Amino acid sequence: MMTDNTVHKTLFTIPEPGYSTAIATVKPLPVQRKITGNKQVDAYLWVLEVIKTNEPAHLDAAEVALKKLKITPKAAQQKYADYLMKSGAHAFQVAFGTLSMDNPQGYISRAKEQIKAAAKVRGIFASYEAALELTAPEKLMLMGELAEIYEPFHYWSEEEHAQGCMYGDRINEIDTLRKATAKGFAEQLPEPHTLSDVVREFLYWDWLSQMRNVAAKELDPGGYGDERYYIYDREEYLEEKLTTIQPISRQEAIDVCKWVLEEERFHDRELTDRIILNLVGECADA
Repeated sequence: MMTDNTVHKTLFTIPEPGYSTAIATVKPLPVQRKITGNKQVDAYLWVLEVIKTNEPAHLDAAEVALKKLKITPKAAQQKYADYLMKSGAHAFQVAFGTLSMDNPQGYISRAKEQIKAAAKVRGIFASYEAALELTAPEKLMLMGELAEIYEPFHYWSEEEHAQGCMYGDRINEIDTLRKATAKGFAEQLPEPHTLSDVVREFLYWDWLSQMRNVAAKELDPGGYGDERYYIYDREEYLEEKLTTIQPISRQEAIDVCKWVLEEERFHDRELTDRIILNLVGECADA
């Protein structure tokens, strides 16, 4: 048990790119619309829409178009804010609707980041749709009863279905029931033998989440993605493993400690203290 679990390692190793990153189709340009009635402001808004398509074929042209506009980004932002206010928008809606409008370079930078990330998704999964399909670990996790309990509304009562909502303690009750049934998927997945196994699996889930966020944004730019609670429940199980599996070497303890201290999920938590005590070889009640 003091060496990595090779079955676990194989299952949770992040795959290498194996597909072409070429784009099959070019996203269409947004329709030019008359919004404010000010041609320069409307043109500026349209160029920002073009940039937000994250389409490589349009990005260079959008940058050129920005330079040709006579209105400055700051002036466009102010005139659009004035238009929203006159249209009856609340102050918060105006602030949110014009956020960062005066910084087109920020739009361009985010578009370039998304384009680069989208290419990585295509290289690994071939398509964005494939990135949203269940991976091998997930297929092992969601079998039989466990597949059912993670279906939306599985635990909802007839009254909750009728109201379309679940309130208060019921939410915590359902979370507890679901986790007790899944038991961290310890029976479905190969057990991590070492702290390195645990960290490797965390990195896998983080990577998968990033890939899916990028894919979902390409498929539905205005969407919110989806919540995969079974992954959260598995990660909660893995967190406890960090407090009980002893490091196989001083170097592993150092490496894992550095990783824990850099991870936002462990900031300001009692759990982190227990992890560090385990890494330095002290008992939990020392």
